[in-house]
Amino acid sequence: MKIAVCVKQVPDSETRINLAEPSAELDRSGFTRVLNPYDAYAVEEAIQIKEKLGDDTEVTAIIIGGEQVMESVKKDCLAVGCDKAIRVTDELDNAEALQIAKVLTAVVKRDGYDLVLCGKQAIDDDDSQVGIMLAELCDMAHVSVVTDLEFDGNNFTATREIEGGSEVVKGATPALFTCQKGLNEPRLPSLPNIMKAGMKPVELLTCADLGIEVPAAHTEITTYIPPAKRGECKIIENEDPAAAAQELAKLLREEAKII
Repeated sequence: MKIAVCVKQVPDSETRINLAEPSAELDRSGFTRVLNPYDAYAVEEAIQIKEKLGDDTEVTAIIIGGEQVMESVKKDCLAVGCDKAIRVTDELDNAEALQIAKVLTAVVKRDGYDLVLCGKQAIDDDDSQVGIMLAELCDMAHVSVVTDLEFDGNNFTATREIEGGSEVVKGATPALFTCQKGLNEPRLPSLPNIMKAGMKPVELLTCADLGIEVPAAHTEITTYIPPAKRGECKIIENEDPAAAAQELAKLLREEAKII
């Protein structure tokens, strides 16, 4: 079985964004970048499937971006069990979901994967669209927000989250799944495997190599606006709880005007 895992490098959720006033661009120079957390579940699931099916299974990590993304590819993909990686080197910063899906489609169609795994969403833009768009463009069966996945030959049984419960979906490969927290517990790379990851093959491609033009965007980000500043905090200093409550109620009614 040929498995592709589509991954993305994103800013760490604890990265501080410095934006004092509206701006057309973000200063990303100080961002700490990590593998998208939901993509880690996709990588782990691919490795577990490979371990169950044996050496005939090959796992390829696919990523788009500049040289900086290779840190995540080596440490979080190749070092934990992916066999190789493909990096599309065209810079697609701020790309919309359809642009990313079109580039990934070109890779998936070129190599003919039986199974494609993605995270359910990237934590930087929270679109939750790329995986499903990719499946549709590749004419693949797909199940989103998967929390359990089982295979019997080419047939799969997937459990996914729905509002108020779970849904069980059955079908056959080729198929694409977007992975949710709870599907597995991603493993940590060992130092020896991180060192060995540098010896695994990484194919560098451009959109031109894939026979496509860099997809055009249909939208444009014009302005980043910082959140409104928080108001000042007023502390009620009164040792009498009843009096403090009365003063609080008065302030909420007369100054804040929310009661």
